[in-house]
Amino acid sequence: MASKTARRDAGAGALYQDSRGLWTAAVTLPPGPDGKRRRKVVRARTKAAASDKLKKLRADLDRTGDLPTSSPTLEQWMRTWLKTKSREMKPNSLVAYSGPVDRYILPTLGRYRLDKLTAEHVRRLHAAMLDDRGLSPTTAANAHSILFEALKDAMREGRVTRNVAELVDRPRRAVSTRGALSADNARTLLAHAAPDPSSVHWFVALLAGLRQGERLGLTREAIDLERGVITVIWQLQRLRWAHGCLEPGTASPAKGAQWPCGKVRGGACPRRHVDIPAHHEAIQVEDGLWLTRPKTRAGWREVPMAPLLADVMRRHLESTDPGLGGLVLHRGDPVGRPIDPAADRLVWRDALAAAGLPPVSVHSARHTTATLLHAQGVSQRVRVAILGHASATTTAEYTHVTDAETVEGVQRLGALLSPRAGA
Repeated sequence: MASKTARRDAGAGALYQDSRGLWTAAVTLPPGPDGKRRRKVVRARTKAAASDKLKKLRADLDRTGDLPTSSPTLEQWMRTWLKTKSREMKPNSLVAYSGPVDRYILPTLGRYRLDKLTAEHVRRLHAAMLDDRGLSPTTAANAHSILFEALKDAMREGRVTRNVAELVDRPRRAVSTRGALSADNARTLLAHAAPDPSSVHWFVALLAGLRQGERLGLTREAIDLERGVITVIWQLQRLRWAHGCLEPGTASPAKGAQWPCGKVRGGACPRRHVDIPAHHEAIQVEDGLWLTRPKTRAGWREVPMAPLLADVMRRHLESTDPGLGGLVLHRGDPVGRPIDPAADRLVWRDALAAAGLPPVSVHSARHTTATLLHAQGVSQRVRVAILGHASATTTAEYTHVTDAETVEGVQRLGALLSPRAGA
């Protein structure tokens, strides 16, 4: 006959009343780094409620292999999470994550314990951004996505048992107001700008569909006139300066406070530097301007040049020496300094105005490429290859590898935008 005092199986848990009369559920966890015994304990006023909690503890332990015995606040977790992400993210991507965290997520939810977050907290974040501050649905959707990703990693580590951001629909992103030039407008721009040496920019932007940074970061080695191919391997970016005056192990000052150097902005610090993760390749071309690798593996691609673009590029290379870092497109000064992205946007604006065209963003050149390729019946797969999107979904949002089909696609675009086509 089995003893009434037989020991429970490991992990089976215990259910009992404590000295205060509360029903207590507890499960044994794997030993900590110090080898000491660990337990996860929860309490309830009734035996039935405690029993339900015990079942959930067992299920969560079976699923994750471990459970946290204490929970940080959301702010503590997100600071740790961002620090970990900084080792794998590119500098500008980290800035894009840190901004919404500091401006929206933490002021609204940062004080709450990670394991106490509910769907209602997520809805509160949406309301704070959309109703109280009048921000756009796109901004709220970005913040929601960042919170979702942070909680997904917390769940993977067993710090929470569910991702509450998954329980609430993300705000719908606002319909983009970025316009795309029509084929007639694109032809007008190219024809009007053609006599200007800087027109090569707009031929590359409209006929190759390169991002602004990819266009400004083109190097001589990336242009193969014999094959008629542009290889996208670099992008020019202005990276954010970070303070270098902080002693190792010292906590950063609060947002807006002065640093040891007496400055607030990292760019003003005498020991400023750019934080570039070890596995990200970057080359400084000029103060603050860097050549970095494309933002995704899909960004590394070969784009065939339509005959129209190949002719323009050949004439440009024959008349212009490479600039710093081998840049194909530069300021045209004796040194060949890189073109600041902000200055490039002004030149684009002026080129549109001079041609009598509507003022649209420089990114609309890429938007135009996607739209015109679609209008020419070029398949989605080929548009993805040309534009370098990470997925077909991204390319679909843009529409209002050098195989034969891809070559045919850019040739159709080149024929469409040829000045002769609009005659």
